[in-house]
Amino acid sequence: FPLLPGWRGRASSRDYAKNRVLPRDCSMACGGNEASVEEEGYSRFVTFHGGDLGKFLNLHKPSDPSWNKKNAPWVYFGNPSAKNIGGDVGKALQKWEELQRSSVKVTAERVKEIAVETNITVGKWMIFKHRTVIDEVWQKIAEATVAGRLGCSSKVSTTYQSDTGQRNKIDDNHVICVYTDNYADTDEVMRVERELRSIGINDVLKYKPDIYTHFDIYVENPYNIKVSLYITHKIIAWPPLKI
Repeated sequence: FPLLPGWRGRASSRDYAKNRVLPRDCSMACGGNEASVEEEGYSRFVTFHGGDLGKFLNLHKPSDPSWNKKNAPWVYFGNPSAKNIGGDVGKALQKWEELQRSSVKVTAERVKEIAVETNITVGKWMIFKHRTVIDEVWQKIAEATVAGRLGCSSKVSTTYQSDTGQRNKIDDNHVICVYTDNYADTDEVMRVERELRSIGINDVLKYKPDIYTHFDIYVENPYNIKVSLYITHKIIAWPPLKI
């Protein structure tokens, strides 16, 4: 079944690599029941396996306050036509440490070389929504994912709280991640962005390669690497069209 990035708690990247291979975001779980709670390493998520899509969405709304009972910080949908991909996180981290120790300047291009060599090329569009609207927005994205209109998979954070009492996401906001299998494929990345716009997603969208998370490259990093590879805004015609 698909393995997801995301819920790692405070575990280090090295610990993460010891326990898991690359999350195969771009594979669709098939067979079995309509839903199951699955766990790999530090990720726990409810996955759609087919069946009644409307029933699944109604039973597993991200805004549901009872997610701690389900023990799952994420709900996941895969694109049934997506290809399976794999990669080697351990090898990537080894090369990352070698790069940091070398005299070569750490750049986004160097990181991409490691990503391509170790086949860790997954990236994601991120959409942040308040709890009052998350169910409606997630339904649109889930339906479009299963229909094959978006990328290889999508997931949404739930109301799950960790043992420390900290929410999976800050306050009452949720994040939706819409994945593509190759962040270097600009055409595909932007095709998915256009599809998101076509189903009514009007937010500012940011796209981040997963390998940045594996390498702990966040907004404030010593390499001056821009974490958001792409940032797009909804284009509104001006002057307004007359109808």
